[in-house]
Amino acid sequence: MKDDFYTCGGGYFWEDVFFYQKWRIQRNYVSKKCRLLDNWDIRRHEGSFEECRQAFIKYIEAYEIARQKGHMIIMIHSLGQTKNIFKPLWRLAIKNKFMAAAVNYPSSQKDIEAHAKQFHFFLNHLEDVDTVSFVSLGTGNLILQKLFSEKAEWQKKLKIARVVEVAPCLNGNNLLAFLAKFKLFSFLLGPTAAELSENKITKINFKSNIETGIILTNKSFICKLLELIFHKITPEVSINDAKKITGANDIAYIVSHRNNVFDTPDFCEACVKFLKSGKF
Repeated sequence: MKDDFYTCGGGYFWEDVFFYQKWRIQRNYVSKKCRLLDNWDIRRHEGSFEECRQAFIKYIEAYEIARQKGHMIIMIHSLGQTKNIFKPLWRLAIKNKFMAAAVNYPSSQKDIEAHAKQFHFFLNHLEDVDTVSFVSLGTGNLILQKLFSEKAEWQKKLKIARVVEVAPCLNGNNLLAFLAKFKLFSFLLGPTAAELSENKITKINFKSNIETGIILTNKSFICKLLELIFHKITPEVSINDAKKITGANDIAYIVSHRNNVFDTPDFCEACVKFLKSGKF
């Protein structure tokens, strides 16, 4: 198959399993076939993971790709989103001398356990990095909890510095859990939505010994409207409740009126500040 083909970045059906200086290897969640994308989302090779990795080595030499090193921020989006929501945060992280990898995963196609397996694979194959921090949004936090609760090879080679959880599902999402019971919404939302009921969420242990900051925010108008229509309201979490549930080192509340909270500069600035200092 001809390479050098422009793609849209594979936000919904491809999972990132390797990252190096904006180049990525993605795996199709159905066929398991892999492809190598450059920093412009142009497909440079297709085949198995190892074949794509070997092809990347050749491109390193041909394009003189600089070696990455140091501290990398891993960004994990929420249900129904793609890595593109992190563009404002990514730019600010780079400006502050961090490396940054916003990771795509097929959020509406698999359950939390399957997503965690992808991230274990991704982190096991992270090269020339000694320290990682995480920024997760919404259901991305549930993937982090799963990651931290399981043993993996990457935990032996990578130091975890800090974690920022933005709008975490500490009380679940009763609306999405309810809608997931219907075939149409179950098809659209995927297996993760069914895992978001209050009962299931309360069984998750959110506490860890990793230095963690939490940013709480207001519900959007659309979210409030849908909750009223379907009579499925999820209680908002206060700062005190979030402290008790998670044991977080610091918690902030930031109001946003944007569909993507990271389009609100205060969110990006707060994330980077905590990753640098451990305080908002």
